[in-house]
Amino acid sequence: MTNLLIAAYDPCGKTALCAGIGKKLANSGKKIGYIKPIHVKAQGARDECMDAAFIGEALELGESREQLCPIHMQQEELWRNLSEDVENFSTRLKTACDKAGAGKDILIIESPGGFKHDQVSALAGYTLAEKLDARVILLICWCSDYREADILQAAEKLGNRLLGVVLNQAPSSKIGMVQAECTAYFKEKGIAVLGVLPESRVLLGVTVGEIAGAVDGEIITFKDKAGDLVENVMLGALSPDSARDYYNRLRNKAVVTRYERADMQLAALETSTKCLVVSGGRPSTSVMLKSEDKKVPVIVADKDVNEIVSGIERSLAGAGFRHLQKLQAMTAMLDSRFDYKALNAGLGLK
Repeated sequence: MTNLLIAAYDPCGKTALCAGIGKKLANSGKKIGYIKPIHVKAQGARDECMDAAFIGEALELGESREQLCPIHMQQEELWRNLSEDVENFSTRLKTACDKAGAGKDILIIESPGGFKHDQVSALAGYTLAEKLDARVILLICWCSDYREADILQAAEKLGNRLLGVVLNQAPSSKIGMVQAECTAYFKEKGIAVLGVLPESRVLLGVTVGEIAGAVDGEIITFKDKAGDLVENVMLGALSPDSARDYYNRLRNKAVVTRYERADMQLAALETSTKCLVVSGGRPSTSVMLKSEDKKVPVIVADKDVNEIVSGIERSLAGAGFRHLQKLQAMTAMLDSRFDYKALNAGLGLK
């Protein structure tokens, strides 16, 4: 069995990368295991990690949530274990990972947090790499300057275990330039670039149900579509004359309007709209009939438009990966943007 640790300089897509690589390797006939050995939880939070549970289901691993994510602790406790009781804690980590990887070709291990602003997560990542003798992929978010000295310092600490880096969430309009520049930069430093991944609206999306929860709203039609993915959010257009063109700018969107703006709602329903979010009351009969015809859910919220938009923005900022459509999008992206040949060589796979 070979251990593959997915660590991150910035916490921006580790779970997605674990799932996408895992799915690809599994589809190629490899026996894949997955574990998130350490879940750093907030005070008072339950001992569960929904991301790990989702990967277990998506990769059809058939393992319990306790095995997929066995250790739950607050950051202070993790620091004590890593600094004061490292040998016993390392044994505990290795035992959990050996169990998860039994009978597998590759065990994918998700490191907690990100190295950039979190010394505890950084120490946990280095400890996992060393104690499990893992090969490592380091994920870097485009929002950070990939030339930061701390990235090179992290690479140096990981040493020969580092297979390479992946740059995530690069602007699609600049993807070619970013790939050329960062590949040249890291090559000069002796570090392989395994992939440069563009920003994806699908991966950043939230569900209709999550939007309803974020705005304390009620889905009054097509509640069965609560799991549909919303990629964009738009406010009602200023003028009915321009509404159709305005709404056609973005696909798979939620449109937020006041309840009395039937003209805006009807125009939105003629475009690629995943849900209407209506402020202050129920929409008109004509809008309800059109939403029925187009099979578009309507969410009613007793908040003003600004409060609704703020709630949706918070929901988008905390968007998770737990959606099969996101897994499909990530797998497709990696097929075209990730160097599986280099990964297989680094892991000793044929």
